[in-house]
Amino acid sequence: MAVTDAQVRKLKEELTKHGNLGLAAAKAEMDRKTARKYRQKKRLPSELKLPRDWRGTRPSK
Repeated sequence: MAVTDAQVRKLKEELTKHGNLGLAAAKAEMDRKTARKYRQKKRLPSELKLPRDWRGTRPSK
């Protein structure tokens, strides 16, 4: 399951309240390792997405 922006916002809110990563991750309903990743990156999941290039590998006709 992909992590949403709302979950990361909840994680940050809980981190400021308690400072405990494990507790904040549990309240944001995500794994502790995932929470650590978003704490280090300091960006929301929507900001980390790269633009997609839907063109396939075949050359155009």
